Amino acid sequence: MIVDTSCVLDLIEGDQNALATERELEAANVPLVIPSMTILELYIGVGQVTDTAAERTQVEGILESYPRVPMTPSIGRRAGRILGEAFAAADPDDGPGIGKADAAIAATAIERDEPVLAGDSHFGNVDGVVHRSYR
Repeated sequence: MIVDTSCVLDLIEGDQNALATERELEAANVPLVIPSMTILELYIGVGQVTDTAAERTQVEGILESYPRVPMTPSIGRRAGRILGEAFAAADPDDGPGIGKADAAIAATAIERDEPVLAGDSHFGNVDGVVHRSYR
């Protein structure tokens, strides 16, 4: 299962629903993996806070718990198509409804044929992505 950035942040913050879902999936031997784009998004957050050392320690603690999925050219192409199609289908005043990072995470899920574990709903409208929420 692909772990979205929102889930990692909720785990760091001690969100009980996220923690319970993580425990449930681990007990069921469901492998949880972190895509490269989630790592990028987390480190953007590290760079934005005043106490970057403490934030980095928290982020690295979570990242060490899971295998990582690299961003491959195939994932990049698929993410570009997802975002391009979302732009083409969107009302110009509303935007595509999904950002670059979430398109890359969605593409990772499609490439690996795995659901996305997320606290937000960005993935619910992406064809081919199964979204699992803990909220």
